[in-house]
Amino acid sequence: MFSETEAPDPSDPVSKGSLRRTMRQQRQSLSPQHLQQAALALSRQILQLSHYKKARRIALYWPMQGEINPLPLMYHRLSRHKRFYLPVLSGNFAQKLRFAPFHGESRMRPNGFRIPEPQVAADLLMTPQDLDLLILPLVAFDAEGYRLGMGGGFYDRSLASMSHRQHWQHPRLLGVGHAFQQLDRVPREPWDVPLSIICTDLACHRINGPFT
Repeated sequence: MFSETEAPDPSDPVSKGSLRRTMRQQRQSLSPQHLQQAALALSRQILQLSHYKKARRIALYWPMQGEINPLPLMYHRLSRHKRFYLPVLSGNFAQKLRFAPFHGESRMRPNGFRIPEPQVAADLLMTPQDLDLLILPLVAFDAEGYRLGMGGGFYDRSLASMSHRQHWQHPRLLGVGHAFQQLDRVPREPWDVPLSIICTDLACHRINGPFT
């Protein structure tokens, strides 16, 4: 966790950019060995969650620039009856994410951000509402479940229409990151959707209580 001298002031209008740069630098400084160990530790944490065990359609993401890697989950014996998906940006001017089926032999291609995506027909893409569990990356997070993303707003826009539902069951939102990415409070906007659960390489946290 940042100390008070390291963390940008959330009341500062430029703090989001400063925070993103600082966190990205810290992530990118991690060694391959550290990243591998963190990925395996994260998988162990998530595999214990009852909502993971119950989920059948699960969205992951392709890790970039030191992001903690959720992909080892796919290869655990407890995951063999589950279906996995990765986010894609459909079309040249896509603003909302869709999710493509993904497995070890998927044909991949880079999107406009150079992030690999499964190359599938458009009619195979799913919306967030089609999923049971959505595992998403973050730059920083706090104990109230708010996350700071990379700034593109793709997850926020994709989930915005669901934030007004009184009984939101699908998908469960699971944010994941390195333990050092937790702050006392992250900058937030009125349209931000808090996460249901946050898991790091050290622990899983349910918002407002322990999560199983």
